[in-house]
Amino acid sequence: MDAPIREKMLRFQMSGPASEQKYVIRSNKLGLDYTAWVQDDTGTNSKCYVMTIHDIGCSHSVFTEFVSQPEMRALKQRIVWVHVDLPGQEDDATPLTIEKYPSLDDIASELINIVDHLNIPQTVIFGEGAGANIASRFAIEYPSRVHGLVLVHPTGTTAGFMEMMKDKLNNWKLIHKGMNPDAEAYLIWHRFGRVCYLGYGDSQLLEANIREFSEKLYQKRTAKNLALFMDAFLNRTNLVDKLDKLTVDCLVAVGKKSSVINTTEKFYERLRESRNNPQKMVNSPLLIADNVGDVLGEAPDVLAKSMQFFLQGIGLCMY
Repeated sequence: MDAPIREKMLRFQMSGPASEQKYVIRSNKLGLDYTAWVQDDTGTNSKCYVMTIHDIGCSHSVFTEFVSQPEMRALKQRIVWVHVDLPGQEDDATPLTIEKYPSLDDIASELINIVDHLNIPQTVIFGEGAGANIASRFAIEYPSRVHGLVLVHPTGTTAGFMEMMKDKLNNWKLIHKGMNPDAEAYLIWHRFGRVCYLGYGDSQLLEANIREFSEKLYQKRTAKNLALFMDAFLNRTNLVDKLDKLTVDCLVAVGKKSSVINTTEKFYERLRESRNNPQKMVNSPLLIADNVGDVLGEAPDVLAKSMQFFLQGIGLCMY
């Protein structure tokens, strides 16, 4: 086993294993199942909830691993984490029988079933990539159920022409050929902001993270389901023009080397413009993590500290 992978596993083990309770929650409207994994190490009756929503090419496990990092120990013990696998995106998922994935608006709207099923009065929603887009849409539709948002690499605009052409080609290959090097390279670039053949610099952690992500693409993702989700993300409607309806506080985070840093900065700028009173942005900071593309995997300490300050700023996790 390589040294960076050993170090990563040791850090994970030192923080303690996560105990998760699984719930499969049906959306009658969509005819699809969401999977929720509840991780509760609080040991108290005073509950602060955070619901996580993953990006394309991922499952809830990216958040389980992030929460289990040593830097997250304090928050882990104060929060009930509800990790969501979107329909068909869980590890080793059965191929979906549908030909078209629901829109991001519909996927977001039906998250209410999870919140209601688990009797959660209000929650912070923590989304990454496509998950950040979905989280924002849910908060716009159900503001009374959302304390705040943690948005990593949010994209608020529609897909550009080049993104659309590239995604359509990758989706076709995923459906007809399964996971393949072209789709793998695109998803690695999307998540890490890197092209593998250019190397990893001197970051052994990045190399280990990309290798692990690549292995999961082939071993854990169901190619057709992933292609359907990617197509829904590709056909996303404009969110930027709706940000004036997003009333909750938001922590927006992006890596300086992320593939979406420009669109994330535009998202934040539009959010700031939509709130004509500067006081409304006091608890809505922008975090740009230097020298990383994947904030969760490469800078967990930076994101953990920012999350702690953000949650305290909106009146949560004060003790």
